[in-house]
Amino acid sequence: MLGPQNAQDFIRALKAASDPPHVGGPLKIDIAREAWENTHLYVPNKAEAIVEWLLTRLLKDKSRDRQSNPLCDTRYWDLLARVLRSSGADKYGDHGRALRAWLVPLLNRVPIAPIVLSYLEVNATGDDVDLAQYKLFAQCIAILWPLAVPKFSPETLLECFGAALHSAVALGGPEVSDDHLQVLDDHRALSLIVSSYRASLSNSASKRKQIYTLFLQKHLESWLQATTRYSEGEAVHSPLASDIYDAGIETIFGLDILKPSADQKHESALADALERTLKVSPEIVLRPLPRLFASYVHTLKRHKGALFGQGSSQAPGQTADQLQVAAMAFYAACCALTQAGADDLSWSCRVALLGVVEREHLVNPKDDNAKARLRRDGDMAVEALTAAWDEQHLSRTTNAVKVLASLTRIDYDLMSVSSAVVFPRLATVPSSVSSALEFLNLLLEYDSKSRSLPTSIMHISDAFSVQHLQRIPGGPKGAYKVVASGPLTSLPFHDELSRAVHSFLTPGQVLETIADVKRTLEASYESFLEREARLSADRGEGPRKKRKKDTSLSEDRTEPEYYAVSFVLVARTVVVVLRSLPLHTLTEETRVEAQRAIGEVYSAVATRALEKSLQSNKKQSWHWQAVITGALRLHYGLVRMPEMQQQLHLNQAVLSSMLSSVTTPGFIPELAVEMFRTLLHQCSIATLQPTDVLDTFIGYLESHIPSQKTTWTGKAHSLSSDAEAALASLHLLADRWLPYFDMWSTPEHRKRFVRILTNVRLDDTVSGSGSGLTVSVVISRLLHDAHFWELLGIRDAFLAQLNEQAASLDQHELSALLSNSKATDSSRAAGDVLRYASVYHVLLLAPPEYLPRPLQVDLLKRGFVADVLTFRALSRAGAKISPRHLLVIREFLRRTISFLGNVDNVVTKEFLDYLVEHATANCEDGATDEDLSTVTMELINMYQGTLVRSAKRGSAELVTALLDRYGRHYTTEGPSTSRRAALLLVDSFVREASSTDFPEEVVHALGGLYKQMLAYSIKHLPTSAIPEVTLDLDVLNTWAHVQTLRRWLKAEDADVPSLGKGLVRRLLTWTGDQHRVGAFAPVVLSILLGEVQTATGPAEREERLQYLVVAYLSLGRVCGQHQAHTDPDTFSTEVSHLESRMGTACRAFSAEDFGLLLELIYEGLPLRSGLSTQDIASLIRFSAVVLHHAPEGTSRICQSFTTRCLNLFADEERFSTHSDLRKEVVDFIVRQCNDRPASLRTADLSSLWSLVRSLVASSSVHEPSTDAAVFQGVVNILSALVRLRRDLVLNTLPHLGFVLRQLVFCLRNLRPQLGGKQSRLVMDTLPRWIAPSQPLSSQESRALARLLTTLTTKTMVRVHGAAAETQKPESLVRPFSKHAAYVLTAYVEAVNDPLCFVSAGVRKELQPGLFALCDMLGEHNRDAMMVSALDTGGKATMKVLWKEYEKQRYVGKG
Repeated sequence: MLGPQNAQDFIRALKAASDPPHVGGPLKIDIAREAWENTHLYVPNKAEAIVEWLLTRLLKDKSRDRQSNPLCDTRYWDLLARVLRSSGADKYGDHGRALRAWLVPLLNRVPIAPIVLSYLEVNATGDDVDLAQYKLFAQCIAILWPLAVPKFSPETLLECFGAALHSAVALGGPEVSDDHLQVLDDHRALSLIVSSYRASLSNSASKRKQIYTLFLQKHLESWLQATTRYSEGEAVHSPLASDIYDAGIETIFGLDILKPSADQKHESALADALERTLKVSPEIVLRPLPRLFASYVHTLKRHKGALFGQGSSQAPGQTADQLQVAAMAFYAACCALTQAGADDLSWSCRVALLGVVEREHLVNPKDDNAKARLRRDGDMAVEALTAAWDEQHLSRTTNAVKVLASLTRIDYDLMSVSSAVVFPRLATVPSSVSSALEFLNLLLEYDSKSRSLPTSIMHISDAFSVQHLQRIPGGPKGAYKVVASGPLTSLPFHDELSRAVHSFLTPGQVLETIADVKRTLEASYESFLEREARLSADRGEGPRKKRKKDTSLSEDRTEPEYYAVSFVLVARTVVVVLRSLPLHTLTEETRVEAQRAIGEVYSAVATRALEKSLQSNKKQSWHWQAVITGALRLHYGLVRMPEMQQQLHLNQAVLSSMLSSVTTPGFIPELAVEMFRTLLHQCSIATLQPTDVLDTFIGYLESHIPSQKTTWTGKAHSLSSDAEAALASLHLLADRWLPYFDMWSTPEHRKRFVRILTNVRLDDTVSGSGSGLTVSVVISRLLHDAHFWELLGIRDAFLAQLNEQAASLDQHELSALLSNSKATDSSRAAGDVLRYASVYHVLLLAPPEYLPRPLQVDLLKRGFVADVLTFRALSRAGAKISPRHLLVIREFLRRTISFLGNVDNVVTKEFLDYLVEHATANCEDGATDEDLSTVTMELINMYQGTLVRSAKRGSAELVTALLDRYGRHYTTEGPSTSRRAALLLVDSFVREASSTDFPEEVVHALGGLYKQMLAYSIKHLPTSAIPEVTLDLDVLNTWAHVQTLRRWLKAEDADVPSLGKGLVRRLLTWTGDQHRVGAFAPVVLSILLGEVQTATGPAEREERLQYLVVAYLSLGRVCGQHQAHTDPDTFSTEVSHLESRMGTACRAFSAEDFGLLLELIYEGLPLRSGLSTQDIASLIRFSAVVLHHAPEGTSRICQSFTTRCLNLFADEERFSTHSDLRKEVVDFIVRQCNDRPASLRTADLSSLWSLVRSLVASSSVHEPSTDAAVFQGVVNILSALVRLRRDLVLNTLPHLGFVLRQLVFCLRNLRPQLGGKQSRLVMDTLPRWIAPSQPLSSQESRALARLLTTLTTKTMVRVHGAAAETQKPESLVRPFSKHAAYVLTAYVEAVNDPLCFVSAGVRKELQPGLFALCDMLGEHNRDAMMVSALDTGGKATMKVLWKEYEKQRYVGKG
């Protein structure tokens, strides 16, 4: 049925009572859409009629169910959006005014607020959100809302804001998607509602309290939920989330709401609302609560003048006190809410709340209520640490410690009443709680400042008492393990305690501290003895005392193990305290008394415990062994006190007993390690003979040295077996006693020790060992230590042992192994191979300089045999033999051959053939196989280089045979490794000399190889269909070498295909793995270079050179971009390969070709050449490479090119301002000044100084990060000129002085907290490459000092000709003495600048250069400078500098 044909029918249809207007006809929405789309239907005010009908329909039917509700019908919103977007656009030039003319009256008749409310509520209650429909709704609201909102009341806007909250929560569900966020952020439907509500709230002062009440009753929960979801990481921090949060804060913390009233109903109303929400979901309240508290504090501070106005009767500063009281009252309310929350969440909330209190400085010392509240928090945190050892409550423990740390930072007095209780609880905190150390450091810091360290030390010692240890489950051993791994016994805490005692213990407290720790330690030991005596009496092993008749007191049934653990832990702390005592601050008399008191501690505890336990049978029990361990640790710590003058010795009976029982089975591992440490120390003070001790020690290692599966954490208490004890003992010897071992040991001792080292396979790995120590880790560290190789006795024994282990390889003949392809298959052979591989793995860690040359030659020959045996065992030994064993052996061979240099009589032709045939192991590990292939090719290249040099001297048989063999491989499609070796051999010939320097038979053999390589290449490279050429790297590399060999042989062949251009196009359009482009690019460039040199005419040669430069830029850009994305740290690796290939090829260019290449490069350097900045930077870098590899006879060409480049760089300002261009320009100049100083002429100085001046010139614009490489580059340029071209600098000394002044000014740093104008005043005097937040460091200061020192060094001018023979070394001391004062005044001005400072590190590193300037200046010029150039502050600075200079100046006496 057709729709309305005229306007009257259309209006009647829309106003009909039924829908559809006619039975069986279209629906009204279809009629409206068809009428809107029908441009031939004329209806006056068509848009107004359709919009009015749509809004009326949406308003009337908003309460229907979801299926019949037009709000949920996308057709209505689609038509409304289309009409509103395009209404009147064709008829009226100003669409906005035309739309507003009829839409505003319409919106006055039909309110849209109920429509928006209903849609958002329906949308929020639905199962899912129709994003397409919501997008249409947002488009409509974006147009309608600004026009309708002026008529809305604040209550209506509050309801709309509440609906927006519900919708935001629904859209930001747990699985929030990017589409949801896009809808929320892009169309701003909800943002318009929120912003309108905020504007209405600010303009409705009379209704704010009413709105506040309604908000708390209806919308607080939704607002908290939205705030939690959008502020805690579930979604991004969008502007909508910030607007929603700010709107809620303005509602509940408005100025009218916060004004104090008599009944304080606003606070109770908010608290009640939060409590109601807390019962529903604690997470909704507790997560945003700290942020809510912070916003409350910020609001109080913003309106403090209105809230706490200062009257005439109000004292100064009372406003701040009132603000703090109000804030802490709100904090108390927040803390009350945390009591009802979940455990971990409530503790996290407490930590965050205290963070706000600390950050905002809310605690007033006069506010007793706040202090009481905080003390309750501290007591609660201490109570939470009751079971701190339980890993199940790790989160609660962590947060409780954070609470205590925050309270300590706020006010230590809040914690002082609980400090005696805190330390025992902290002793059981797991080591993973890092905040515990922070808290302990805070306590030590306060005690240091308050000079109460003795009390703190006693509290720490009391934390290890038996009554506290008994609370820890697991018995005495479990308690010891928990406390020994806790923060009170950790090394970081002991270091801080030692520093505090040494730095802050007063002289008057030293004797008191010694007495206290002596009393504590003696009490601990006496308690142990008393309990042990009771236990012995109960067992009938000792004298039985009469039992007291008074049974009212309960008998102590505590196990003696607890007392032993307490003694061990107290002894640890006592050792730290006594060793750190500041005895140097005492008078002589007091120092002697203190040393006597320490000696009494030693004799009363350590000596008694060791004599009583070691000389009896009691040492077999665990608790006595623990006591011995503590006593030995106390003994070792006290006897090694640096300021202890008394000699503390153990008697011989104790030492003998210790030596005889150290290896007794059943001893705890920690005791064995302590005994070995004590015995070794006694040997060092000559109270024991080292021979017996070393016998016992090495025997213990031989018996218990662990396997690779044994790991140790590095903590003594964690030792649990004899294997771990042996590992710890080996680490102790390697780390501390190895020089003594070398001095004491006999040859037999050394032999046994190095046998232990060499029997460990370093290639073994432990899965999941983490950061624990293993035997291989200890030995690897030992072999990496240069001190180990300086010990002659151990080194000789070690090398002899390795030589002995490798000597069994001598029974194999290398020639027989290479000729016999079969070998005995046995497990014994596999074991031998593993042993050989382990030997060479150890040798690989040995510095070659420490290996005697004869030994290296022997090991090299044996390495050839080990290589063959390993390769044969690799295929049949299964998992025992891996390709890494073969890689280790070949890497040793490569390094040794490289170190020895001449290997003519070592490597045989048969072994070379073996390497070529077995270059890889064909293993599954591609990385290992690639590394093995690389090392093997380097080995082959070394030997082939030796053969080439021998052929040059006339020995041509071997190399000729090798060339014939390689040629056959190209004919018979041999292995690819042989072709790679052939290419390396060609490179060796080309690199060594020209073809005329070799015998005729060698050249003839090379010609045969060339023909076979050419035939192989032509066969695999089609001469047509260039775009379809298969990119086979092996074939392309062969083709590139064919071209190189053709030029070297000067062969005349028929035309060959030109593949370079097609290959470049293929690489530039490559869509596969971009890493392959980096591998192919150097080879393709080599092919292009070969085609350049085979060009027939000048025009063709110039064209190919142009294409070569363009190809280099394009390929360099592609490779650089790929590596920048994949591996930024190695950005220039592939580009460096391109440059290396280009530089090598340039040496073979003729002078004409080289000049043409430089001309082509120069044409692209100007900024107006049309190239991008990146390409120009690449060209500058390329030009430096080309000049560095310039062929002979091109010095004038290079000189002219350098001059033109310097002029260009000096004329164009962007070369010194653009970061990429500036970097390459500086590198170019540095390279020319260092590599080719003789090419610089006097005419170049104007451009050079102009460019350097622009680099250090001041600028009003600065880059975001400091580019220190520019400073280093300028220093390197000046240093090269001063050292190598002093003759040029002599004519331009004022320029040198000016640049040095600027470099000194660059070392300044902005003072903190400068204003914007002050910062600009300073920064405008600095170069653009210095950022305000990143000043130059001491490294740059050191470089400048080195340059200034170079001015005083006598050098020779680097020039050519007769002048070079007659010159003598001179320096710039006398010529520059007239300009030194200006550089020194620059330093004085920088130091005295009120807006800047020069850091101590920078000044210290700059001192040698300043002293060199003072030496040039002399006293006369110094006095003149003091009078004429310096003010009062400058004179003082100069006097200090001159005084330091006088101290270090050598005056020729003595």
